[in-house]
Amino acid sequence: MEVILHCGAHRCASTSFQNYLSRNEKALSEQGLVYWGPERTQSNGLNSLNKLTPDVCDALRRELDACQRGGARQLLVSQENFVGSMERNIAFASLYPGMWERGQLLAQAFDGRVGKLALNIRALDMYWSSVAAYKFKRGSDPVEPAKWRRIAQSTRSWRDVITDMSRAFPGVPLLILPFEDFAGHQRAQLEALTERAAPETSDGLALNAAPKPAPHGLNAEQAMKLWADYADDLEWLASGADGLAELICRTETNARGATPAEPRIEQRKST
Repeated sequence: MEVILHCGAHRCASTSFQNYLSRNEKALSEQGLVYWGPERTQSNGLNSLNKLTPDVCDALRRELDACQRGGARQLLVSQENFVGSMERNIAFASLYPGMWERGQLLAQAFDGRVGKLALNIRALDMYWSSVAAYKFKRGSDPVEPAKWRRIAQSTRSWRDVITDMSRAFPGVPLLILPFEDFAGHQRAQLEALTERAAPETSDGLALNAAPKPAPHGLNAEQAMKLWADYADDLEWLASGADGLAELICRTETNARGATPAEPRIEQRKST
């Protein structure tokens, strides 16, 4: 049984993807694909990686064994909190600063059974703006200008997150799916992850979109700096990512396509 971990990230259409998987859970199960979403990872203790105990890990292994005995050929686990939290990102003005440590805990929990990893990424200016708007809508204080300066000046980008994930799971294929390509295309994303035909039902969802921008926000110079950082990340991925990850692009046939020659600014969606 192949275990596929879809690790988010936040504000990269994970909720829409998980909703699509839930709506098609029966059909997927009939194809030999079992889906575990955030509710399942909460019930089996995976939501709190820093609180994993030997008993929790043993119980997870029994669940995996039972899943395999039940005839599953693939298990897809989707949980954006595997990479960390939006709150911690804002607090440290850094992009998932604890990814390596969390990845090690995740690898320990799955005891070498992970066969594939997946991560959605997004233009950094749009990512941070969406995080700030989402948290503000739910009652958090707006991000202050001084914190925005720290965020824009941070040297940590998706390349660092990807490198940390790869270090935690050496030798495990890591697929990178840009939000700009896959938002609203859940079927194409599932086919990229599983390499099998996916159901059409409930494709095209756009759930949990960010509301209007929060107060303050990035200025033009800061936004351009973050966009340039993202362009560098895409260039690194397109050139092979030092063998650590594979950049996946959506094509008209929903198959893996050639990596883009350059990032396409017009495809940066605001949802």
